Amino acid sequence: MRDCWSMPGIINDMTTQTIGEQDTLHATMPKRELRGLDWNASLLTLGGVKWDTQIPETEAVELVHRAIELGVNTFDTAAGYGGGQSERRLGLALKGHRDNVFICTKSYKRDYDGARKDIEQSLKSLQTDRIDLFYIHGIEDDQDTANALKPDGVLKAIEEFRDAGHIKHVGVSGHCFKHNHIKAMDAYPFEAILIPVGIFNEAYGYSYHKQIIPAARKKNLAVLGMKVMGAGRAKHTADITPYLRFSINQDIDSAVIGCDSLTQLEQLVRIIKAQPPALPNAEVEALFNEAKSVTQEWDPGEFDWVKHYV
Repeated sequence: MRDCWSMPGIINDMTTQTIGEQDTLHATMPKRELRGLDWNASLLTLGGVKWDTQIPETEAVELVHRAIELGVNTFDTAAGYGGGQSERRLGLALKGHRDNVFICTKSYKRDYDGARKDIEQSLKSLQTDRIDLFYIHGIEDDQDTANALKPDGVLKAIEEFRDAGHIKHVGVSGHCFKHNHIKAMDAYPFEAILIPVGIFNEAYGYSYHKQIIPAARKKNLAVLGMKVMGAGRAKHTADITPYLRFSINQDIDSAVIGCDSLTQLEQLVRIIKAQPPALPNAEVEALFNEAKSVTQEWDPGEFDWVKHYV
């Protein structure tokens, strides 16, 4: 049975908003320090992939501006999202805001030349002379991880741009193969990790919470969490609130979440600004069947990362 904590009007049928909800929407955005990175991040980091590549450009820019108005100061994208459109649109939207936001981007490339080209294009698309946090994107199996950690590959390119002042911090991300996060953190002085932290991972028995987060904290790394909304699948649940409650009460510095619309953005912001308490274990477990049921199929633009868990 779920506890009695709830936010009126934020179940997935989007019921009528109350005056209290409007007040919550414009409350102060909770912030947490990105450990070791000298940045107090909004608890919500606006993630790319969907809103910035699947809606008209004017709406994408409007969504970023609305996020900033509501207190979002950290943004996540990648060179490969939307064939580069994610970075380009984010760069367009952040004109005039650059000094007040923290930009994270990534490259899937493992070779030096490919990574260098990605970084050069990222700087151009984002219309900036610096990337605050640059990730090696999505480490996978053992061979892929070995390629990512070669000193003359992507790391060499990152280090050159970092030494020139165009990259401030270096991280690594991944959706699966969690043992390789340990391997990567032991092999290189990364400063941040981006990992799944949703109920969906718990439901599939592939949690990062007990092993990966403590290992990162022991090394004083920043921890950013993704897959909170299950790559968009949470919209098919009875209520997104408990899914968000679970993730933001984990030992993370910021939750990276994408949106399809202004409505979704404001829905997420209301929940986060209400600062709901942690979800009791019994309620977490009660959501496992629902979490699995909504991740059996995927809409266009969604990423089926759970296939690695089953």
